[in-house]
Amino acid sequence: MKDEDGQAVVEFAIIAPILLLILCGIIDFGWIFSAQLATNNCAREGARYAATCSTYSTAQYETALKVQNVASENIQSNLNTNVSYSNMANPSLGDVTVIVTSEVKTLTIVADTIFGGGFFNLTSSVTMKVG
Repeated sequence: MKDEDGQAVVEFAIIAPILLLILCGIIDFGWIFSAQLATNNCAREGARYAATCSTYSTAQYETALKVQNVASENIQSNLNTNVSYSNMANPSLGDVTVIVTSEVKTLTIVADTIFGGGFFNLTSSVTMKVG
């Protein structure tokens, strides 16, 4: 019978990189998915605020502040907000659209390698009736 003392070590050396790759992928996916949910929440809260805002001339600035206050830490530093009304002559008779974009950094080198960059640009858009 042959000596098989090193067999388990060789098998682990073959499987370990694959397991590590899968684990890093799961971590990055969860991180990016969490950031997308936070971006969606910011857009929804921003649209809700802009739809009830009475001063349309300062809505862009005030909505951006509201979105910044609602944002979670992982997206707060790279957050952009755009507010537009469908009826600019009388905003209270139209819709408001709030577009929030955020940039989130990946946590592991796996997503960086697969998707060609260390950052993901996330976007969320919400339209609500003003009134």
